[in-house]
Amino acid sequence: MRSSVCPTVPVLQVSDQENNPVPLTEAPALYHTRVRPEWVDYNGHMSEAYYVLVFGYTSDAFLDLIGMDEIYRRGTGHSLYTLEAHISYLHEVGEGQALAVSTQVLGADAKRVRLFHTMNHADKGHLLATAELMLLHVDTTQPRAAAFAPEIQTQLARVAQAHSKLSRPTQAGRSIAL
Repeated sequence: MRSSVCPTVPVLQVSDQENNPVPLTEAPALYHTRVRPEWVDYNGHMSEAYYVLVFGYTSDAFLDLIGMDEIYRRGTGHSLYTLEAHISYLHEVGEGQALAVSTQVLGADAKRVRLFHTMNHADKGHLLATAELMLLHVDTTQPRAAAFAPEIQTQLARVAQAHSKLSRPTQAGRSIAL
């Protein structure tokens, strides 16, 4: 059982939609949804704001996975803030389309984690969009940057080590230029 101040280190276990275990040597699909009618803009495609929403829910699922869930956030007053985000919109996404979003840890240090989310068509598997994020661990009572709790650092290191063996995503590290 988790304490109200800091969680115990959970065993990292990720499962697919059929509840089959997914090894950490893969970038697990942490969030699944369908595009809702209210998410569709005047062009008939999912609006930019909802890509951010879906990627945000995926970040939340990752936080839960490593032990930074609601209990941790309430108990410690610590959370993650997004410092930077880069989204690549690769294919149109329409109403009702099933989405599966996976997460790869590209790096982590004492206060930051760099995540890469990949949004795929859940049924057909093709790549729809990506998001690269730099997140900062913050003591929200100050507010100021704070080091991750040792348990969280351990979890991040485990995932980062496993994910370091994965291929670097093509869109990772890109910048915008004409």
